[in-house]
Amino acid sequence: MNNNVENKQEAQMLVEKNRIETYLKYNYKDISNVEITKTGVTPMGIPYIDGYVNGDKNLNFSADIYDGHFEESIDMSAELGALAKYDVDKSVSEIKELD
Repeated sequence: MNNNVENKQEAQMLVEKNRIETYLKYNYKDISNVEITKTGVTPMGIPYIDGYVNGDKNLNFSADIYDGHFEESIDMSAELGALAKYDVDKSVSEIKELD
């Protein structure tokens, strides 16, 4: 892979990391930072990002990227889910509309 493609992928992952962080900080309590541990593509062709929050690997997640961006499709550990602020999470687009 050439550097141009790698740089573009890294830039895209940074955008998606920021979107995941926005989502988690808005919808969950006491989220200070997000660490990315793995990126990939499922056998069905869906890009995903795995990681955890607050330096605690028990607070882990796997976020799916549909239509080019992370919006709200996320699986998470029960420990992270227990930090939910609301009954229903808001998507990244809904959160940005509130700003």
